[in-house]
Amino acid sequence: MDTIASVASSVALPVLRQFTYILMYNSYLHDLENEIQKLQREEKEMRHTVEAAKRNGEEIEDTVRDWFSRVQTAIEEAQAFLREEDQERVGCVDAVYSRYTRSQKARSLVDLLIEIKKETFDRISYRCALKCNFSSGARGYVDLESRTTMLNEILRVLKEDSDVHMIGVYGMAGIGKTALVKELAWQAEKDGLFDVVVLATVTNSPNVTKIRAEIADGLGLKFDELTEVGRASRLRQRIRQEIKILVILDDVWGELSLNEVGVPFSDDRGGCKVLVASRDRNVLTTNLGAKKVYRLEVLSEDESWSLFENRGGNAVEDVSIKPVAMKVSKNCAGLPLLIVNVVEALKNKDLYAWKDALEQIENFDFDGCFYSQVHSSIEKSYDHLESQELKTFFLLLGSMGNSYNAKDLLVFGWCLGLHKHVDTLTDGRNGLHKLIDDLRDACLLLEGGRDSVAALKVVRIVAASIASKLKPFFTVERNTQLKEWPRTDFLKTCHHIFLDRCRIHELPERLECPNLKILKLNSQDNNNLKVHDNFFDHMKELKILSLGNLNFTPSLPSSISLLTNLQALNLNKCMLQDISIVGEIKSLEILNLEKSELKEIPAEIGRLTNLRLLDLTDCSTLEIVPRNLISSLTSLEELNIGNCNNIQWEVMATGIENQKNNSSLSELRNLHQLSTLNMQINDTSVFPRDLFSFGRLESYKILIGDGWKFSEEEDSENYKSSTRVLKLNLSMDPSMLLDYGIKMLTARAEDLYLAELKGVKEVLYELNDEGFSHLKHLSIKKCDEMESIIGSTNWSLHDNVFINLESLILHNMMKLERICSDPIPTEAFAKLQVIKVKNCDRMEFVLLNSMVKHLSELVEIEISECGFMKYIIDKQRQEDDGESDKIALPKMRSLTLESLPSLVSLSPESCIKDNENNNDFSSQLLNDKVEFPNLENLKLCSINVQRIWDDKLSADSCFKNLTKLTVDGCEKLAYLFSYSVAERLVKLEHLLINSCKLVEKIFVPHEILSNFAHIIKSPPLEMVPIFPNLETLVISQMDNLKSIWPNQLPQNSFGKLKKLEITSCDQLLNVFPSHVQNKLQSIESLNLLHCPALQVIYEIDDIREEELKIPLRTLSLGHLPNLKYLWNKDPQGNIKFHNLFVVKAEKCESLKHLFPFSVAKDLLQLQVLEISDCGVEEIIAKDHQGEVEECVGLVFPRLVSLKFLNLKELKCFCSGNHNFRFPYLNKLYVVECPIMETFSHGILRASILRKICVSEKGDLLYWEGDLNTTIRNLFRRGMDLLL
Repeated sequence: MDTIASVASSVALPVLRQFTYILMYNSYLHDLENEIQKLQREEKEMRHTVEAAKRNGEEIEDTVRDWFSRVQTAIEEAQAFLREEDQERVGCVDAVYSRYTRSQKARSLVDLLIEIKKETFDRISYRCALKCNFSSGARGYVDLESRTTMLNEILRVLKEDSDVHMIGVYGMAGIGKTALVKELAWQAEKDGLFDVVVLATVTNSPNVTKIRAEIADGLGLKFDELTEVGRASRLRQRIRQEIKILVILDDVWGELSLNEVGVPFSDDRGGCKVLVASRDRNVLTTNLGAKKVYRLEVLSEDESWSLFENRGGNAVEDVSIKPVAMKVSKNCAGLPLLIVNVVEALKNKDLYAWKDALEQIENFDFDGCFYSQVHSSIEKSYDHLESQELKTFFLLLGSMGNSYNAKDLLVFGWCLGLHKHVDTLTDGRNGLHKLIDDLRDACLLLEGGRDSVAALKVVRIVAASIASKLKPFFTVERNTQLKEWPRTDFLKTCHHIFLDRCRIHELPERLECPNLKILKLNSQDNNNLKVHDNFFDHMKELKILSLGNLNFTPSLPSSISLLTNLQALNLNKCMLQDISIVGEIKSLEILNLEKSELKEIPAEIGRLTNLRLLDLTDCSTLEIVPRNLISSLTSLEELNIGNCNNIQWEVMATGIENQKNNSSLSELRNLHQLSTLNMQINDTSVFPRDLFSFGRLESYKILIGDGWKFSEEEDSENYKSSTRVLKLNLSMDPSMLLDYGIKMLTARAEDLYLAELKGVKEVLYELNDEGFSHLKHLSIKKCDEMESIIGSTNWSLHDNVFINLESLILHNMMKLERICSDPIPTEAFAKLQVIKVKNCDRMEFVLLNSMVKHLSELVEIEISECGFMKYIIDKQRQEDDGESDKIALPKMRSLTLESLPSLVSLSPESCIKDNENNNDFSSQLLNDKVEFPNLENLKLCSINVQRIWDDKLSADSCFKNLTKLTVDGCEKLAYLFSYSVAERLVKLEHLLINSCKLVEKIFVPHEILSNFAHIIKSPPLEMVPIFPNLETLVISQMDNLKSIWPNQLPQNSFGKLKKLEITSCDQLLNVFPSHVQNKLQSIESLNLLHCPALQVIYEIDDIREEELKIPLRTLSLGHLPNLKYLWNKDPQGNIKFHNLFVVKAEKCESLKHLFPFSVAKDLLQLQVLEISDCGVEEIIAKDHQGEVEECVGLVFPRLVSLKFLNLKELKCFCSGNHNFRFPYLNKLYVVECPIMETFSHGILRASILRKICVSEKGDLLYWEGDLNTTIRNLFRRGMDLLL
């Protein structure tokens, strides 16, 4: 019984539960409606809370967002269910079952809504760190090449260089530093380069609390600490928590303690990197310790206009305003701040406002609205210069006008006491270079070489405006006319007068300048300008007098002896005769007679016992220097007697003093203060022997023997920093090599030039046994007995052998066999950058294989005219067999191989087996065994290799950075590129091919290469663009060339080609096949000359459906006797040449017309059209598209010049009945066109044309009312007119 009850209970309860769903159906529906309303109210309240958080700038938690999404979904599902509840029920059973299932569904929905409503959140929102989400307008950044290049480079270093934790950007005021760093911040955050990017502005009055607060805001950090130290520690701790964080500090002027701010910058910096922007490089490197710094330069002229257009929009495109706007842009000095200020002020103004602005900018009107901000910014930079010495130097530059000369600056600085605690001119020169470097670092001078000093004009003008208030000056810019002298009252206040290379009509009798310290007067175009005897009467304070291009014969003005404070006298390029009065100026320390004409130095000059510098450079007429004059100048520190080849130096005979009165160079022994000597001696017999004083020289340029030019730095364009230069040609006296003085000079030289040395077989042992540790540049020519540079194995362990050598040049060395022998000294050639070898016929290779690993800095190799050279790099030694057989020169950028008839390959290791001919190798020059990953320039001329490349270069080829390739006179080449090689040269920009006689195709497909037995056919590669960056293609003297382009061109191939030049290709039939034309989307210039077989330029197979625009601007055709068409079919308007600017055709006898009518209609940019000695019958072909010819009007809105010369078949411009208009045509030549009966048949208008030239020189003119009438009258009159 219990069992039955138990079974009944277990069955009945579930049934009862299911039956309950049916009974509670309506109740569940009511509950569902209530819960929907409750959840909607809850959602509304929650949404109010969320909106309040958003108004506070807070971010909503993801769990809350997810809750809203689930609420929406649940409510929509419940409401949909209720809508279905009213659905009609069919049948009793179905109605009961339906009620059961729907009741069950309603219950589950009620439970779901209740569950969602009960959910609670610990936090609705949070305050996030501020993002660098500057708008493009707020960033102020415009995509310009110079800026984008720098930005990308900085981003790359931040991303890839783990050793660099601080980077600096510096540039002058208004250069765009803030715009750059804001763009960089935005870019770094957008690209996910850093998790957090924060930016703070420092300014010239840094407030550490404010800087710290800006960084904290970017991190969403609020300080609870009360002290500055505590807040700095908290910020430092917070920054370290970030895995990758970039802190940007903008507008830093001076010292800033990162520790005080709270920016970690030491071993505990974590993932923090810092970018700093400043006006001063020293702030970045010295004060903050930035490892990498980048200088932001002014914009180029093109970039300035791009920025101008970007900010000015349509306003600067107005045809009346644009020419003025372009002048304004050009005069803005490339300063973005000035450009933006000008554009914003003018873009809604009329033309008169633009012209007024141009005048203000050209005249540097600092009181106007444009320059005020730039002026104040530069003035602030001046105020922040670190020393009074630097400020004085800057103002001195401001007073000098537009010409700075490093020699002058040394003199000015020395005589004005600019360099403190300086005892010698050498120290003064070092101080000068320090001042120049500091002003460059402060971006008040432009970058340049050691002796090059230049500043932006706007900086010069600001410097001048400041200087004029402190120390008045008078200056006239170079190459201008001095119209009048200033008033006397102004001259009395003047401290400096600079009249350098200006045109001066006459000088006053005297200048009253009691405060004058510097007078520089350099006349231009007036050598007869008279300097009166009393001219210097009232210049008692004068310290520096520089006179140039003046005639002082028979003597100098007598008043010059009154200049008792004069320290420097410069008589440059002057006509001199008697200058003995100079000996009376006892205070003189510097005397410069450079390039002046005088015959004799007077003995009175020997009285100048305070003289420190005597410069006689290029005094080519100087013959006599009195005996003992040099030795009496005991204070002399610098002596320059270069290119004074007519001086009659005397020598001391053995034991007997020569009786002549001329000076001897042995007097140099008495100059114990001498530190700089520059001289040239052609006659080696007058050179003093065993001169120990040479060991004291800190700087020298000494040329001994014939063949040298003192003013020319042979092969040393990059070596101007060298201070010790020695050039020896000892063909007449080989014994001088044994002289102790010469040995000292040789051992300490930085530049050493050797020519025609006798009896020397190797450089290292015989010329110097200490290793030439100072030598940077070595040039050896015509040393016929020399066999090697390093020839002795005794030096293999020497530590100082050529350790600083940067360039090695070897020319015309008939017996030279090698540069060095194995084993190579350990550190030898470690800094070598350039190797040039020419006409060294005994050399079979240039570099030992073991030497290559030493050449990590090698940048350039140039080898030419070495008849027996087989390899550039010799084979490996047996003891090196275990090492890699790859040849790696990681910094090589340029390789030139020229006139090497025996050259096989770069090295034996890079050769491959030639199975067909059973040779050890095939003549292949380059493959993947050669690693030049940075090679940019490759020049191959007159070498006999059969192939340049391994046709299976790897995808990561070491030639992928090649930008310029020249192949000239390689007569064994059958082709230049396989497709796979061409695909690898992705950065190639310039390609020149000349005189490769066997080449029929420049590009060879993969399948054709299988015909070459030594190449294994590889599976076809996926087509990638060929030469996508090529800009210039020049092809000439290719006798058998039939095809220029690959048969298939992937998209973007040749997409940047701008210039194509083809000359003397005898077999070429066409230039542009149809499959090429749509790829050349950048072509601007096309020159075709001396191609006798050429028949058509553009081949058109089918009429294109899509419109194709060819950007060609200049077209030049010459000596193409079989050229019949420019286009073999009328493009019918589908191919447009809308940019054609200049078209010239000469000696194209088969050419019957120049343009199809459909092309002519679009020549809206054409300005110049010249045709001579061609067979053309008409310029524009008659339109043959329709059976009935329509009268169409053609306008050539920019055509200004037409020339028709010796066109025997020309009948007219166009035979069709069309109207033509030439609104700007003002030059028309019609010469020797005997059957030209009329110009055109329709209406013709050339509104400003008023003459026709009927001779090639343009000296015979003709006109009869209008153009057509003139041509018809010419035709009727025939040759009578010319007679």
